[in-house]
Amino acid sequence: MKLQHKIALATLFALCAGPTIAASSDDIAAPQALLPANRIVGMWTVAVTIGRCQGGPQNTFTAFNTFHLGGTMSDTNDHAATVRSPGQGVWQYSGYGQYRSRMQFFRFLPTTGAFDGIQDVRNTIQINTQATQYTTTVYARMLNADGSLRTEICGSAIGNRVDID
Repeated sequence: MKLQHKIALATLFALCAGPTIAASSDDIAAPQALLPANRIVGMWTVAVTIGRCQGGPQNTFTAFNTFHLGGTMSDTNDHAATVRSPGQGVWQYSGYGQYRSRMQFFRFLPTTGAFDGIQDVRNTIQINTQATQYTTTVYARMLNADGSLRTEICGSAIGNRVDID
């Protein structure tokens, strides 16, 4: 009888402790997400205005930027998918609500779809104290298919966090 009680207690313990152990192992990354550096993590809708650094007409468009925990990011915008690929990049916390990011995407000719080069975009980002909006200084290099510089692009952007509600 004592052996049956021991087995029953062991089974009860295993059933009760299993979910607790599993829940605690899932929460290992939670403290990292609370670090001030990670306040940028999430999805943002971004209003971008850019043009040639030397002057001339400007282009305004909307982008989606997603900053991932660990320092990577992804990007897409409202340009036709036939003229550019999604962007992939990295980000780094500089302190005092400021971040730096760098992303790249492939460009394609609109008429033929042929590879036309790479866009290398670097941003200096300042996030507000509520982590709901950021402003960005944009600097980009448009590179030809052979890697040579075609032009430099400058501009600014305002990002707004996308919430679940």
